[in-house]
Amino acid sequence: MNEDEARLRQALAERFGEDVDVPPGTPGLGELLRIATQVSHRRWTAEPVAPALVRLLAACALAAPSKSDLQQSEIVDVRDPALRDAVQALIPGMPWIRAAPAFLVFCGSGRRLRRLFERRGSVFPNEHLDAFYNPTIDASLAMMNFMRAAAAAGLACCPISAVRDRAAALAGLLGLPDHVFPVAGLCVGHPVEALSVNPRMALPATLHTDRVEGGPLDASIDDYDRRWTASRSRRAGAAAAGAAAPTWSDEKVKQFSTPQHADWGAFVRSKRFELG
Repeated sequence: MNEDEARLRQALAERFGEDVDVPPGTPGLGELLRIATQVSHRRWTAEPVAPALVRLLAACALAAPSKSDLQQSEIVDVRDPALRDAVQALIPGMPWIRAAPAFLVFCGSGRRLRRLFERRGSVFPNEHLDAFYNPTIDASLAMMNFMRAAAAAGLACCPISAVRDRAAALAGLLGLPDHVFPVAGLCVGHPVEALSVNPRMALPATLHTDRVEGGPLDASIDDYDRRWTASRSRRAGAAAAGAAAPTWSDEKVKQFSTPQHADWGAFVRSKRFELG
């Protein structure tokens, strides 16, 4: 086993708590390692990210696959300091939005497809949930492509799903027209420090062959709770040794015990999407 194979296997073992085989001679190990060790960063150096570089990365992002070549995603590069301040004010608990050298909002967009029908004097016959779902996937793929391109350029990113907490207000700030909606924000910059990877559920819980087994989930959750808590304890260091650390289950139940995005359906409908 060469050094790159060993590093990739180690990274995957840290992620999943199990050995993941790297077949000998696998090409692209550098890129695979970059993907396997991806971590969200929230602290940035003062080094700016040039608008020309953001444009280049956005072009790479928008080269992502698109449902039926419909190209139903749009990116807003939020550069104006006053506008960034206004976006930050909507989500005050995430100061890294304003601190990041670059901040973008990835949007799903169904407006061009409908315009094709309008130009022909026709009624768009597919006003249902799938016409909202497809732009969401397009925007998600574009954002993931942007993150891969940014990593290749030596940058780090942090996705911000919380932009949907104040979707209507954000849409007003960014001038989002009908049939355009925010999927997620993305902080981009040069990271202050290297971070260790966050663990993930063991592969048997999330990777299936032929069909999803409907068996009990408790064993995989309990296993992940143990690894997640151990990972957090290692990061906290000796000062936290012996402290009763919360589990992933504890944290997620706490996080989602408060209703979230209850107005999301109303916002999406206000953008003239039909969800039936």
